[in-house]
Amino acid sequence: MSWLSAVPLVVLAAAWVTLPGLVVGLAAGLRGIAAWGAAPMLSVGVIAGSAVGASMLGVPWSGAAPVAAAAAFALLVVGVRRLVLRRPLLPRPTVVRAAAGESVRTLLRGGPDRRWTGLAALGGLTIAAVLGLRAVLRGMDRPDALSQTFDANFHYNAVARILGTHDASSLTVGGLVNSPGFYPAAWHDVVSLVAPLATGPGGIVVASNVVALVTTLLVWPLSVLFLVRTLVGRSAGAALAAPVLALGFVAFPWTLVTYGALWPNLLGVSLVPAALAATALAARPGLGPDPVSPARPGPYPPGRVARWFPAGAAVVALGFAHPNALFGAVVVAVPPILWGLAGAVRRGLRGGVWPTVRAVVAVPVVLAALGGVAWFMFVSPALDGIRGYYWEPEVSVTDAAWNAVLHNPEDNAPAWSIAVLTVAGAVWALRRARTSWLVPAHLLVCTLYVVGATTWSSVWTGVWYNDSPRIAALVPVTAAPLAALGLVALCSLARSLACLVRDRLTRAAPAVAGLPRPRAAVLVAIGVIAVVVTSGGLYQRSHIDSLAAIYQTPEEVLVGPEQARFLREAGDLLPSDAVVAQNPWAGTAMLWPLTDRQVLFPHLTGVWSPDQRIIAERLRDASNDPAVCAAVAETGTGYVITAPPTFWQPDPLATQWPGLDDLADADGFELLARDGDNALWRITACDAGRVVGS
Repeated sequence: MSWLSAVPLVVLAAAWVTLPGLVVGLAAGLRGIAAWGAAPMLSVGVIAGSAVGASMLGVPWSGAAPVAAAAAFALLVVGVRRLVLRRPLLPRPTVVRAAAGESVRTLLRGGPDRRWTGLAALGGLTIAAVLGLRAVLRGMDRPDALSQTFDANFHYNAVARILGTHDASSLTVGGLVNSPGFYPAAWHDVVSLVAPLATGPGGIVVASNVVALVTTLLVWPLSVLFLVRTLVGRSAGAALAAPVLALGFVAFPWTLVTYGALWPNLLGVSLVPAALAATALAARPGLGPDPVSPARPGPYPPGRVARWFPAGAAVVALGFAHPNALFGAVVVAVPPILWGLAGAVRRGLRGGVWPTVRAVVAVPVVLAALGGVAWFMFVSPALDGIRGYYWEPEVSVTDAAWNAVLHNPEDNAPAWSIAVLTVAGAVWALRRARTSWLVPAHLLVCTLYVVGATTWSSVWTGVWYNDSPRIAALVPVTAAPLAALGLVALCSLARSLACLVRDRLTRAAPAVAGLPRPRAAVLVAIGVIAVVVTSGGLYQRSHIDSLAAIYQTPEEVLVGPEQARFLREAGDLLPSDAVVAQNPWAGTAMLWPLTDRQVLFPHLTGVWSPDQRIIAERLRDASNDPAVCAAVAETGTGYVITAPPTFWQPDPLATQWPGLDDLADADGFELLARDGDNALWRITACDAGRVVGS
């Protein structure tokens, strides 16, 4: 399959992750860049939430569910706004006509964003998309390339299960591996909306790669753009730089495309900047005015619903995307919350008796809430299973600190350009009340990364499985906006120096007075070009190599080309309702996403049922063991694919399927196809009329 033929799927995925949320955001009062920047976060919440609701109501999962949910939620939000504002939202026909075309004009003109700011944002998103797409095309090579990673089995097969059962709820997807309770399924929900339109075998694989591309090249840059817009207002230079620089980090988003592959984390962390922006907006009255431009308007017209609604929606969206991302958002949200609380107390003490009382009451309430969340994350026994993971320390404390500063985790080449801009942005941010909280937030995630990279396990990193790459992915959440602010600050300094030189030259040579002053946005555009050129296209070689190591030249092959071909041929021989036993460590679990034929063991690990364990351990004895045939009947298993384990060998977990070995020497199995070490068998030992043990 070519990338050109995948363009309709890319457009479809982009529509799913933006349009439902855009409708809800506009209904809530969001406008301009804020409406577009918050749209993916709101879309994920709507899609994943509607999946849970549809499951509870017994409604089959399809695209109609999130569409209906977005419309209903938008109407609900409009009603709430009317109650809160206590006046009609659209009182005159002229206002109605104006609102009809507002969604088209929000990014380019009108609303809270100047036209040049909107155009700069669009330009930055376009540049980011072009640079990122080049890395994806060269690293992934083909849209139907398989991710040769540990977790790929689960994610592919979770989507296959959703499509087969028409149930995409986060309360049921864990049933894939018999794990009851909640599993964050937002990623799989989005992929399941794209996969049905992917023609040919392996549509789930193509849809997964397409959603990973859209998350990396659209959702993440939009999210960072929203945060930067919230921090500095209508700066065209910042709007141009933010989405471009967001793709210059190795730790995120590129690492999470390949590591694991942690695709749910990829989606979740890509939304954290938007969640942080929403938190800052809710706390903004306590942050005080921007000392540089006190009268500069916010990212949308003021309103209580528009200010608080995104923050509440962020909790839902991140929870459904992945709790790791939600926990990360909590950490980086602490500084703006405390900054806002301090501002509220300061204003309350100056405003009379009742404002003072409210401020005094707010302090213990907010601190108690933060303390309760901290207890749940770091102490609560409910998360002991997650905190129990441990990893060997990777580097020393000093090296880990330098890795955080130079943005080169996992021994990647230092990202000097990004590192310099991040430091410059931190210096600039500390001098302004509205942005100063971003620096302690950045220091918090950097400290967490250092702890995760230098210890076996820690109470402070347990909710991220004590896994340093997951924590490293949070560093760009604060570093990306700091880098954008740093570039704008350096260009502003260059402009001031240029103006100073011009003024001095004017006194010496009056003819120079006619020369135009350099525009700040133009200097930022030149700065963006300089950073892209001097960094090799924002370190594209590292990004390409990272993708290629998983998709083209993996050290550990889950499913090779020959085996993938055999699985597709086996799928053609199997009935549509077949259930196939197999050893997933041989790559055979990919039969389900490649051919829509269900496998009995859809992941490398799982909470296998007693019947599954009997089949795994004793299937070859089916002709003389009644318990095996009972398990076969209970699970509906009728076929077996045998192949030698290939992934992560030798691994003791791969030896837990002895019942599937040497079926050629066992009675009760009919060979249907063979290609080298791969073979497809039909279980005949348990056919009706056959006497077990005869």
